[in-house]
Amino acid sequence: MATPEKTEEPPKVTPLLELAKCSKATPSPNPDKCGPIITIVVGSAKKIREFHVYEGLLSHYSSYFKAALKGAWKEGALKTVELKDDNPEVFKAFFHWINTGKLYFAPNASGEIPLSEKLICEIYVFGDARGCPDLCNAAIDLLLQKMHEAWRTALAELPFVYENTLRGSALRKCLVDDFVDNFRFPNLTDVIQRDAELSRYPQEFLAEIVVAFMALGSTPIPSAAGWGNLPYSKNNWVTHIKPLICSRYHDHPAPPA
Repeated sequence: MATPEKTEEPPKVTPLLELAKCSKATPSPNPDKCGPIITIVVGSAKKIREFHVYEGLLSHYSSYFKAALKGAWKEGALKTVELKDDNPEVFKAFFHWINTGKLYFAPNASGEIPLSEKLICEIYVFGDARGCPDLCNAAIDLLLQKMHEAWRTALAELPFVYENTLRGSALRKCLVDDFVDNFRFPNLTDVIQRDAELSRYPQEFLAEIVVAFMALGSTPIPSAAGWGNLPYSKNNWVTHIKPLICSRYHDHPAPPA
């Protein structure tokens, strides 16, 4: 008798956290006015990649590219922009976003968001440096979806974020709020391990955490009810954070001139 073939069960994937589209996002440009193709050369040494993008798209979403592509600039005359110090994977996400409205093409083989927390934070920093607030907003949204999917805080990304953003950054605020809402700072009460644990966090972050906890006063932490029962805590956080994302973490640019 033939042995029936075993079928692999599909991986259990947390459904992507559904977020409302930002009502104040920059409207899409007129496709009839996208203009010529611009070559963007990203990276250096062995990590160089070329992208070919409509000038109108770059100028519409980014004040940096709008200025760089003016005729008086070398880049505008040559229709080529070099970004030697940037990560090609970051620009790839930007390229996907300006063409499709998404930072990636499709989920990975496990059905999950294919971008790491670090890369998403890099995308935010790129958008901040290139005058592209809508890209920063998209990165914030995706980071929240990623943290919800994995149900973990972006602990390893804190040094990068605090080294590459300014005080008051929406990305900093997003991470501080997430830590206050969901993280329980293990080992901080253990005198032996305290110094090693504290050294993992930027000092500015620790100060902002203290201020955030003081601001709570007697207000309950959103995810605290049901701590230890992850789905319940997770649902509490989602219910709390979803209506606040746009007002707390989005930069709403002025309409294009």
